[in-house]
Amino acid sequence: MKTLFAAILFCTLSLGAFAQTKKTVKPLPAAKSTPAKVADSYRCPVCGYTATAKGTCSKDKIELVKVGDYYCPDCYMSQTKAGKCEMCGVDMKKMEPATASNTKK
Repeated sequence: MKTLFAAILFCTLSLGAFAQTKKTVKPLPAAKSTPAKVADSYRCPVCGYTATAKGTCSKDKIELVKVGDYYCPDCYMSQTKAGKCEMCGVDMKKMEPATASNTKK
């Protein structure tokens, strides 16, 4: 009987001790959130005019180039890969986003 009483007392005390310990909960891994898609930007390779939609420059009447694409500085053809222009063989230049230093007024 003493053994049974000791076992019950031990179990009760050990449960009380475990109830008081602080449980560390691992935070859930953050869901891979895709950054908000930034609207595409298009620029005129001649004057630097910037627009949010594809089209032609109202001043130069040249097709706008998507920022990040490559364009020919001679004939203003554009393509998505770097390399040589298919029309005139000149090296393509990457269209950079507009900054305060490279925009013309």
